[in-house]
Amino acid sequence: MAKQTVDIGSTANDGTGDSIRNGGDKINDNFTELFNALGNGTTIAANTGTLVSNAYLIASYQSNTQISSRLYAFAQVANVAALAALANTNTAIAQRAQVANVVTLAALANTNSAIAKRAEVANVASLAALGNTNSRIALVGTNLTSTNTALRLLINDRAQVANVASAASLANTNSAISNLNTNLTGTNTAIRLLVADRTQVANVYAIVHSGKSYSTVPNYGAAVTYDVSANGSQAYIVSNMGFGQGGAAFNNPELTVRNESTIAFDLNGLAGAHPFHIRSGASGTNYFSNTLIHVATDGTISTGASAQGKNTGVLYWQIPHNIVSSGRDSYTYVCSSHPSNMKGNVHIKDTGAI
Repeated sequence: MAKQTVDIGSTANDGTGDSIRNGGDKINDNFTELFNALGNGTTIAANTGTLVSNAYLIASYQSNTQISSRLYAFAQVANVAALAALANTNTAIAQRAQVANVVTLAALANTNSAIAKRAEVANVASLAALGNTNSRIALVGTNLTSTNTALRLLINDRAQVANVASAASLANTNSAISNLNTNLTGTNTAIRLLVADRTQVANVYAIVHSGKSYSTVPNYGAAVTYDVSANGSQAYIVSNMGFGQGGAAFNNPELTVRNESTIAFDLNGLAGAHPFHIRSGASGTNYFSNTLIHVATDGTISTGASAQGKNTGVLYWQIPHNIVSSGRDSYTYVCSSHPSNMKGNVHIKDTGAI
């Protein structure tokens, strides 16, 4: 029976609640259900202070399916925890022992079929360690059964790779490349092209690192090329065009050039130091960049302001027709790292006045 509530109305004596008899009846029904649940209908048998030891409650709740199943599940968990701590005295521990045995077997010598399989793998590893000579590869191929097609192909492929590696280690001379091409079969077109490409790359590398022999780099019609190096951090040196006759003491020489011409500065002698700039004026950082072109040793081309401040490669200055030096220091070359010491005049004469 669900709990019955006495209806007391909205306000006192408003005539909307239960009658005294109906109210008393609901109260009696509620108490009857409590006495039946906690006792024998007339006496409450439950002792709220000692519910665990109360025989009536134990007998009543033992029949409750939900409580029983939860207690059973809890007992199983407790049993499993206890079994895990026991020695090998039951089925669960025996199974655990089997797992331990498997681990032990894995560490044993060749005493069972599983270890025999492991030995087969070791044998394959030993075969793979054989030298890649034709005789050994042939011996392995001969003794493989017809079902070992995949392994046979693997060994054959490895031999081919070894042969290619040996060919790739040949020197990049014309005769060596020619011999390699001659001995390649017609089906090795891809490898033939790769070798040809490698030869071209080697040639380009040699050109780039051969000093001034930039046969694949445009010179932009330079009338003169100045070979620039450095006297420590004291001065720039131009070692060709007669300037080098003065030795290292001939520092920061004045260069006399003409407008409407192109001059070049070979900066490779700077070895990556002393950033080189063309400047308008004798001091400051008013760099003249509009007609500068820089070609790096790898062929990268920079123009304008991006061509300033380089210390390798070749810098080209296409001198415009509308600039003429008003003085011997109207234009200068200067090191941005050592501007006080490393600087020299560029005296520009008017070509139209010739």
